[in-house]
Amino acid sequence: MKKTICLTLIVLAIVSCLTACNFTANSLKDQAESTPKVEKMLTALTSGNASDAKALLHPHANTDSGNSINQMIKYLNGRKVSSIELTGVNFSSSIGTSGQMKQEQATYKVSLNNTETIYITAVHLTNNAGNGFISFQLVLGVV
Repeated sequence: MKKTICLTLIVLAIVSCLTACNFTANSLKDQAESTPKVEKMLTALTSGNASDAKALLHPHANTDSGNSINQMIKYLNGRKVSSIELTGVNFSSSIGTSGQMKQEQATYKVSLNNTETIYITAVHLTNNAGNGFISFQLVLGVV
C-alpha cells in the first residue's frame, strides 16, 4: 500500500513539473515587449540600413556603435530572416530618485533564409533619458 501511494505521488509530481514547464514555454511568446523592436532592428540590419538600426538604440548606448552595426550588416549580407523564436526573457524595473527604469533582456533563435541559425541577445532599456537597445548582439556558434 505504501509503495502504491509513493509511486502515485511521484507520478503526480512529475506530471505537475512537466505541465508547469509546458505552460512556461507556451506563454513565453507573449511576454517580451521588445520583440517588435528586435524585428525592426533585424529588418534594418538585413537591408543594410545603419541609420534605422542606430535610431533603435537607447540615447545612452555606446556612441561608437556604428562600427558594431556595420559589422552586423556585413555579416548578415542581405540575408532575410525566415523565422524568429523567443527563447528567454528577463525583466527588471525600479522606481527611485532618478525616476523609473524598465529593462528587458531577451534571447531569440533566428533562422535566416539560407537555413543558417543565429541567436540574438538584446537588452532594451526604458528610462527618463528615452528608450532603446543598450545591447544588441548576434551570437554565433553553440548556445
